[in-house]
Amino acid sequence: MKRNFYFFRHGQTIGNAYGACEGNRVDSFLTSTGVKQAKRLAEYLSDKNIDVIYSSPLKRAIKTAEIVAEYHPNVSIVIDEALIESAFGFWYNDDPAAQQRIDNNFNRIKECLDKIVAEYSNKDIAISSHGGVTRALCYAAGLKVGNIKNCQCFHFVLDSRNWHFIDTFETGIEVVNKSDIPQE
Repeated sequence: MKRNFYFFRHGQTIGNAYGACEGNRVDSFLTSTGVKQAKRLAEYLSDKNIDVIYSSPLKRAIKTAEIVAEYHPNVSIVIDEALIESAFGFWYNDDPAAQQRIDNNFNRIKECLDKIVAEYSNKDIAISSHGGVTRALCYAAGLKVGNIKNCQCFHFVLDSRNWHFIDTFETGIEVVNKSDIPQE
């Protein structure tokens, strides 16, 4: 049986706009642009069969999931702590333990995806999360991606135990997130 999975990053936040690195798990709200991005994503997903939406516990991901759910009124939003954004402080140093923390982060997200796959064996799933989490989800499904834009969505099909990348959707609402610009 083929099942659809939609992994997407939340809309632009106040922190993104002003340059805060939100990998530190700060709860931040969507900007008006972020809401527009989420609405465009919701329109894209409106004709897709979605049986359940999973979300990170952070407000930006929940709000994005709620906007998507407006087109799927009978769909539950399940909050899962394992989908919380990574604490990125360890990415920016040469600490020998950094790779272990990166591996632990990936394993946490992979285990969450495996749990969702097993728990909802015949369901189509959407997952609202963050750039780092979405990147890890895509990697776990066999696709390496670089930067992920706000509300960018990656569509995969799971056929038995094989993942197939189908396509990606971008809202077309381009913004410059100061938090996405490398700091010197």
